[in-house]
Amino acid sequence: MEISIRPTVAEEADELAKIQKAAFLPLYEKYHDVKSPYLRGVEDILKRLDSKHRCFTILCDGKIVGGIYYHLLPQGSKIALEAGEYYLGRLFIHPEHQCKGIGSTAIRLCETEFPEARGFYVDFPVDMEKNRRCYEKAGFRDTGKVITEEGAPDLAVYKKTIKQGE
Repeated sequence: MEISIRPTVAEEADELAKIQKAAFLPLYEKYHDVKSPYLRGVEDILKRLDSKHRCFTILCDGKIVGGIYYHLLPQGSKIALEAGEYYLGRLFIHPEHQCKGIGSTAIRLCETEFPEARGFYVDFPVDMEKNRRCYEKAGFRDTGKVITEEGAPDLAVYKKTIKQGE
């Protein structure tokens, strides 16, 4: 199984929107969160192809299986970022390809695209064990912080610190 990433292009938005919808359906059914990526479509993917984000398409053996994007600017994230820190805003893998190490591999591949990075943040529902395993496998650690927002699940905040020169 060969995992690769490439910068997302507009022509992939329709396929990525379908994968995003399939990937986030279980979370939407569980939480009924009105901000769920399940409720978003092609426009959501296209609007992230701007200077505030870095978007990547995830491929497994040459086939598109998901997407991942990072916020580049502090004001775009729920977490106060400092210079050299980035927020992993969304990772989604088609359900048929989940729990195979694709997500954690894609995260590590994306990180090579940020050679100046000192750290990465991510958040996810506190009770989502498979998300926790994925991010820990990619080197993230629990900060102990929880984001609480009315009408949305509580989110655990994880961070991966990058030592310069690695």
